Amino acid sequence: IRVDLNGVTTPTFSPDGRRIVFSGLDGGMSDLFVIDVDGTNLQRLTNDRYADMHPVFSPDGSTIAFTTDRGPDTDFEKLVFGNERLATYDLATGRIELLPSMEQGKNVNPQWSPDGRSIAYVSDRTGVSNIFLYDLDDRQTYQLTDLFTGAQGITPLSPVISWAAPADRLAFVYYEDGEYNVYTLDNPRGRKGAPWRAEDARLAVLAPPTPTARQAEVSDSVVPQASGGQAIYVSPRGQLRQADSLGVVPDSLRPPPVVSIQALNDSSTLGLPDTSTFTERPYKVGFSPDFVARPSIGYTRDNFGRGVFGGTAISLSDMLGDRQLLFSGYINGRIEEAQVLAAYSNISRRFNWAVGIQQDPYFFFQGSGIAAVPESFENVLVTDIRRLVLRSAFAQGAYPLSRFRRIELGLSATLIDDAIVRLNEFFDPITGLYTREPSVERFGLESNAFIQPSVAFVEDNTLYGFIGPMYGRRARFSIAQTIGGWNYTQLTADYRRYDRLVGPFTLATRLLYFGRTGSDADRFTQFIGFPDLIRGHTSGSYRRNECVTALDDAETITGCTALDQLVGTSIGVFNAELRVPLISPLYDWSPRFLPPIEAALFYDAGVAWDARSVVQFSEREPGQSPLRVRTPLRSWGGSLRTNLFGFLILRFDYAKPINRPGTSPFWTISIGPTY
Repeated sequence: IRVDLNGVTTPTFSPDGRRIVFSGLDGGMSDLFVIDVDGTNLQRLTNDRYADMHPVFSPDGSTIAFTTDRGPDTDFEKLVFGNERLATYDLATGRIELLPSMEQGKNVNPQWSPDGRSIAYVSDRTGVSNIFLYDLDDRQTYQLTDLFTGAQGITPLSPVISWAAPADRLAFVYYEDGEYNVYTLDNPRGRKGAPWRAEDARLAVLAPPTPTARQAEVSDSVVPQASGGQAIYVSPRGQLRQADSLGVVPDSLRPPPVVSIQALNDSSTLGLPDTSTFTERPYKVGFSPDFVARPSIGYTRDNFGRGVFGGTAISLSDMLGDRQLLFSGYINGRIEEAQVLAAYSNISRRFNWAVGIQQDPYFFFQGSGIAAVPESFENVLVTDIRRLVLRSAFAQGAYPLSRFRRIELGLSATLIDDAIVRLNEFFDPITGLYTREPSVERFGLESNAFIQPSVAFVEDNTLYGFIGPMYGRRARFSIAQTIGGWNYTQLTADYRRYDRLVGPFTLATRLLYFGRTGSDADRFTQFIGFPDLIRGHTSGSYRRNECVTALDDAETITGCTALDQLVGTSIGVFNAELRVPLISPLYDWSPRFLPPIEAALFYDAGVAWDARSVVQFSEREPGQSPLRVRTPLRSWGGSLRTNLFGFLILRFDYAKPINRPGTSPFWTISIGPTY
């Protein structure tokens, strides 16, 4: 909802959910407004110089309670403002009524009781912000809490309390141990005791101490004594004195005189500006750096030649944070193989969008071999590396359907530079010593270009803990189609749930499908043995005896048929974890110097396949090829995770593979978020 105001704070829905009341800023003044939930029928309720904040509908929707500085102590002519009080606004008559017993302290954040006969609020009249209750029937005030550090938010006027009508439960923010925590009170009206009364007792009168000769001299000559007295004060020397003993107050101790508005306007040095007119100018976007990565640069020599390495990144945004520029560049040897990104994003409207260009190099080992060089009596070790350099321009957009659902659109144009980089290392066949400098050859392959539109539906209402998600669900369903040189369709279906069980235990589950179909689907195959997909099946964990096969090695993808079953153009994965925090700042006994630590028991299962294979959920029969018949791979085990420095998730997984007889459980260490 967009409104033609300078700002909007503390919006609250009406009981029927059809209207919203809020405090709006217009010309520097705060007033009350109501508007329909569809953004129409904006109505101004107040139009004055008083502050009007924290509005909230009564349960029957006929009255609005709010915070204001109305009252006899506010004098605009003298620029004197009274304390914050509670008031009610009658929607039928427009009548504003100040609630009694609000003469002391700051009284803010009203909340109606479920029956509409009481109003809870926060007041610091006792010196500490506590929760009070005003009863509209007996017109009495009751103190509900006696907090040590107070019910308060980050700012003096931050909303602090909320009263849930169906549960009759009041939640409030309590500042303790340097943190803002949320507590709840069931049946707040049941805590009513005797009505609150301002203390009538005057401060005790202290008998004046017998002065020393020096004190008597100063006291008699400068401050004549007066008899009697009912209050005390602290003298400049740190002594407790009777207030009435001040007698004639020196001019240096007198309060400054009250200055009128007319006197300020007539002053040549203190004249107030004309507040009736302001200079209005269109907002101009200007970018300033938000983050600059530490730049690095150097020169190195490797087997593929000589070159420089290094890079940096910089992020810039405008004053409102609605527009952002991002530039990054990293090079490792050759400029044509540098990693480059330049992007611009705009989130100033409901439809968020971004455009940019990028270049990413990819390298794939193709094989190696030794050949003889008869003319020079040398041998040469030939290593072939396939190099793909992807250069693309992209546009992305996201349109929120609600707070938790959105539609994402994307369009990219990609140019792929394909080549074989061959490294020739010459050596003596007898001694094995290098005979000359290595040489590098490049053989250009067919380049390709294609356009890829995509669309996705995303739902996400998860709540995160210190390690990962702890409650809610998230889902992503997307489709992308290439048009041009390469032909494939890419599909993604990812559904995750986080269900809170008894106490701190959370059950996290995930169902994932990712696949490509089409004539070029096998150009980028997927591997499911990564720790964030299926644990216990990393490529390095497969021993040589597991790779023994009667098949011709030419038919394999990796040279090991047991490992081949983890590679495919499509993958399906199921994960389940029972998570519990071991060390958390939420635990009172948890050491503050230790980072958060979470433990989990997990079960993983998944399968990868391509157009040449079929998926079979039962065990393979003797003679069936792992390349042609794919069965789910499974594992179970335990995991420990910790959050280092507030942004780095370090994971230790102890996995037992189920489908690999004779393989013992083993540890894997990885960095990255949990699913």
